[in-house]
Amino acid sequence: MAIPNEQYRKILLSGNISDATVAIVIKTIMEINKDDDEKEADYRDWERKPIQLFINSFGGSVYDGLALVDVIKQSKTPVHTISIGSSMSMGLWIYLAGHKRFIGANSTLMFHDISCGIWDKSEGIKLELEEMLRLQKMLCTEIVESSLVTQAKLDDYITRKAEWYIPAEEAIKLKLANGYYKED
Repeated sequence: MAIPNEQYRKILLSGNISDATVAIVIKTIMEINKDDDEKEADYRDWERKPIQLFINSFGGSVYDGLALVDVIKQSKTPVHTISIGSSMSMGLWIYLAGHKRFIGANSTLMFHDISCGIWDKSEGIKLELEEMLRLQKMLCTEIVESSLVTQAKLDDYITRKAEWYIPAEEAIKLKLANGYYKED
C-alpha cells in the first residue's frame, strides 16, 4: 500500500471534453479516493490532500462532462479545479464542480447557451429541445448557486445568443473563482 506522491494528485484535463478525456480523470480521482479510504482505515491521523484538476478546454460533450462533474462532487477527497488557459462551455461546468476553484491570471472562463445539432422530424426536435432546456437550467442553477452571477445576467447572454468571456479578475470578483492559482 504505497502512499501516492504529490504529482499523482495533479491531473490535467486538456482539449475537447469527450468520453476518452474524462475517463482518465474519473479513473484517477476514483483511485486516489480508494487510496485515501485505505489510509484512513490504517492511519488514525491520515489527512486527505486535495486533488488538483487543471482544466484547459474549449468544451465538448455535455453528457461526458457531466459524468466527471458527478465524480468530482461525490469525491470524498477534495477536488480543487484550476482553470489554466481556458475553461469554456462544458469546461466551465466541470470547473464549477470543484470543491474549491482557482484561476490562472491569464485564464478565461466562457458561458454560452447549450447547443446541439438536430436533424430529425418535428417530434424528435421537440424532445431534443426539452432536453437542451433541462441541461441549460441545470448549468444556470449551478452558476447562480455557486457565485454572485444572477440568472438575469445569464438570461441576457442566452437571449442574445452571445458568448460571455470572463477574465480571471472578473471571475474572482463574481466568486466564480476562490482566487488566483499559485504553485505551492
